[in-house]
Amino acid sequence: LCPQIYFIWVTRTQRQFEWLADIIREVEENDHQDLVSVHIYITQLAEKFDLRTTMLYICERHFQKVLNRSLFTGLRSITHFGRPPFEPFFNSLQEVHPQVRKIGVFSCGPPGMTKNVEKACQLVNRQDRAHFMHHYENF
Repeated sequence: LCPQIYFIWVTRTQRQFEWLADIIREVEENDHQDLVSVHIYITQLAEKFDLRTTMLYICERHFQKVLNRSLFTGLRSITHFGRPPFEPFFNSLQEVHPQVRKIGVFSCGPPGMTKNVEKACQLVNRQDRAHFMHHYENF
């Protein structure tokens, strides 16, 4: 039994994400039991901490709170700026699902990203809670 699926999509720019938006939109429209939770991370915007980036971030958060949709994608999925904080994310999963003993983590991407996921799994696995099993593919 799988109580929840967390899908994290990491991309440098919004344009690189757009090809997947229609698939995520279809999942959101057909997910009547809220089984899937999608988080999108756009990393390029975070590299420039300027007024424009700050305003985009504030507008995105406001739009998500008011309309429950992303300003950038139109999806219910949460859009974040910067790299995903895998260790805190995994820690939060342990708190949200205290009864779960094993959590499968599947990642694919460049070696640097999958190494970050693996490191987070190893750090979180030191605790006496759910065990994260990481499976990955590099390209």
